[in-house]
Amino acid sequence: MKKFFLILAIFLLSIKIYGFTQKEKIQNTLSKIGVNQEIIDETIKLNYEIRDTQYFEDDEKVVLQRIEKLKKLFVKDERNYIISQNLITIFGERLGKDYKHYLDLFIKYTPYDYEKIFSKMIYSRDNGDISTFQNYMNQISRTYKNTPVIIELAKLFTINNFEEKQIQTEKVINLLKEEKEREKIGVSDEEYHFIRLTYFLNKIRNYYDNGEIEKAVSEYLKNVNNIKVSDEVKNYNLRAEVILYSNVVLMNEQIQDDLKKAINTSYLEDTWIAAKIKEETEKDSKFLDKMLQ
Repeated sequence: MKKFFLILAIFLLSIKIYGFTQKEKIQNTLSKIGVNQEIIDETIKLNYEIRDTQYFEDDEKVVLQRIEKLKKLFVKDERNYIISQNLITIFGERLGKDYKHYLDLFIKYTPYDYEKIFSKMIYSRDNGDISTFQNYMNQISRTYKNTPVIIELAKLFTINNFEEKQIQTEKVINLLKEEKEREKIGVSDEEYHFIRLTYFLNKIRNYYDNGEIEKAVSEYLKNVNNIKVSDEVKNYNLRAEVILYSNVVLMNEQIQDDLKKAINTSYLEDTWIAAKIKEETEKDSKFLDKMLQ
């Protein structure tokens, strides 16, 4: 019996706990192009601080402070494509004439070649140059014909219809299900999880808007709540998790069937996010207000 447990222990230790976190992505890619460790550490810290700015931060003072922090760090090493990417994707509209400067440096230093084409493609679209935009789309189709996930990602930028976009997003999610596929194109575990949360938020809201409230709550309990990710990934996306959960709790209150509502409430209160909210609220009574503001 002791021999059995020894063999089992050796087997478990030999299993690689595979992951591609945002921290690992920044560390690995920046170190390969020669950025020093002090700047890498600052980048990891600042990336975490600004992570939900684009979607959830409305305080103008906070936004401007974060832009200045990024610019200050970027001056230390222009090869820091993580910072130039943050500037153009999160704060692009606020950069004015400097936008092209940061875009060009991102294109120069990003280690992912497809992102170079993507960035020029989006720049063309945003400037109304549809012909050039289409040329870049065609280039992606030719260059990455053996990498379907890149082609499917590019297609997302051409779709405006809600239902079609949801179908396309689900296709991308499935193509990126394997960790090794995400690492190839630089999509971290945190970024992938946010894509899934956004997809389910849209799906749940659509059910709710169509009067299918029970279906909306069921979707959360069956699919979102059962997603297995690390605490690191959960905390990186904490605000999105709290907002989605809070919306579902409010939806559940509108269910007419009292028994069904009570059962759902029991399941909702037993989720990790409910425990997390309780834990954080005990430390800071205004935690929930800050998350939902």
